Amino acid sequence: MRVARDRGAAAVVIMLGGALALAGAGCSVFHHAPAAPNAGTPESGPAPLPVEKAPEDVIVAAWAEPARLPPAGGQAQILVRLQKRGGAPYPGVQVRLQTSAGTLYSGGHVLVSDSSGHTRDRLTTLKAAAITLNAGGTVYRFRVPLAAPPSS
Repeated sequence: MRVARDRGAAAVVIMLGGALALAGAGCSVFHHAPAAPNAGTPESGPAPLPVEKAPEDVIVAAWAEPARLPPAGGQAQILVRLQKRGGAPYPGVQVRLQTSAGTLYSGGHVLVSDSSGHTRDRLTTLKAAAITLNAGGTVYRFRVPLAAPPSS
């Protein structure tokens, strides 16, 4: 396993068994090993969010801005960046998201990455949420937590 930092401490690049995954601020690392409580993980079994499979491997970075919502909830942008091996943007990849709490602006409809390989959605929630993301046929999960209430 090879780990390198990018964008300061905000993103991590991990090479696992030939698969590259990027993790940004508020986002979790996508990998095939058992996950930490907030880590994004590929899912097994049938994809709950069907999309067209991408013709080549997709390098995925997905994160929430802000990384944590206020204690009472709020809105966060869910940002997704898709690249081909070598780092070129991957346009035209179908992406579908769902949340365990709250609502997504997309309503679970298919989004498509733009010419720079990006797409986004907006989460509105009063509780911590688990985001499930299917980009080009691979399903990942990561959490958008709430900040701890201020101590008095």
